[in-house]
Amino acid sequence: MRLNPGPLRGPAGAVATAVLLLGTVAFLRVALLPQIGHDLVLRPGLLSLVTVVFGVGRLLTDLPAGHAADRIGPLQAFALSAAGLAAASVLFAVAHSLVALLVAAAVLGVASATTNTTGMAYFSHAPRAVRGKSLATFSAALLGGQSLGPAVAGVVAGAAGWRAAEGVGAVVAAVVGVACVLGARVIRRPAAIAQDAGDLRDGGRIDARQLGLLYFVSFAVFFALGAMPQTLLPVIGSSDYGLSVGIIGLALGVGGICRFVGAAVGGVLADRVSRKAALVPALLAMGAGSALLELPGGVVVWLAAVVLLSLGSFGGTVAATILADLGGGRRVGRRLGAYRFAGDLGLIAGPLVAGWLYDGIGTGAAVVAVSGLLAGCAIVMAVGLGETRHGDAPAVAEQVA
Repeated sequence: MRLNPGPLRGPAGAVATAVLLLGTVAFLRVALLPQIGHDLVLRPGLLSLVTVVFGVGRLLTDLPAGHAADRIGPLQAFALSAAGLAAASVLFAVAHSLVALLVAAAVLGVASATTNTTGMAYFSHAPRAVRGKSLATFSAALLGGQSLGPAVAGVVAGAAGWRAAEGVGAVVAAVVGVACVLGARVIRRPAAIAQDAGDLRDGGRIDARQLGLLYFVSFAVFFALGAMPQTLLPVIGSSDYGLSVGIIGLALGVGGICRFVGAAVGGVLADRVSRKAALVPALLAMGAGSALLELPGGVVVWLAAVVLLSLGSFGGTVAATILADLGGGRRVGRRLGAYRFAGDLGLIAGPLVAGWLYDGIGTGAAVVAVSGLLAGCAIVMAVGLGETRHGDAPAVAEQVA
């Protein structure tokens, strides 16, 4: 069956739903960090290691997952991811030490990388004219799950504790895994979709400068996501404003809704105007969201930071769309695996840098690091990145300096 880049139905809907649910399970831990730290007596700097090790697990898996995405069907890969997520959730639920938490986080990272790279490769095979919207669908499912997870965790943990929240995650992952096994024969692997579409090229040689710029976007976006929504925003909400784990989770859930909105608008903008017209404002929005944490206003400003960081997070998917424009084909999974590898370097560096600055200097230093990186990335992309947009001519890449 071919990828349907239109409304979510058939194979595309099944893949997007799997990405959403698996992302939800993988990110339950985010809203639980303050409660985990309190119960296990861990300061924010040590808690940030949970996100760091999660990033290490993803980093080690990105490249092999990219190769696998070109060879096996998405639901087959998702079934493996679901098994890993179920096991990791159980490990989290029974953990009584930092070491146990880190082992669980590493397993989560492996499963998350398999899910993300597989889903991105699948949706990148849409026709170029609607590829931005197609990858925006992937982004909405992925980022929505990453925000829905904390919201669900907050509700369950508020009623029954953080261990119960991870137990619920194990059950959800197991159900998704069974469904993926049952449906694995229905959805074909991305290479077969490419063959159906006549997209048999293996991917052209991409200019090293452009490739480096796209990797920089991936690094910067993941750096910010790891540093803020996945680490410091929950900690700041708890320690500075006294918010409960339930309120923090619901706030991050609002961020999930904003990610759906941002992905939808960004996908249309990328297809109808230009890729860069979607990418640069997204990076600036994320930088502004981080900078808000230094303004007075209390919880309102904190929530506004969540919203802006979430709205702009689709920028990483726009950069992946450009990568697929320039070097797609049957080996697009490998290219996207390397792209996500660069991003997961940022996911590791972000919590480390932000956690260390927050512990040692304060919120302002962490904010400057994140906002400065995003603003710098936006400027570099505006000046140096080549444009790609769809058109009637076969060659649609416009190299702009």
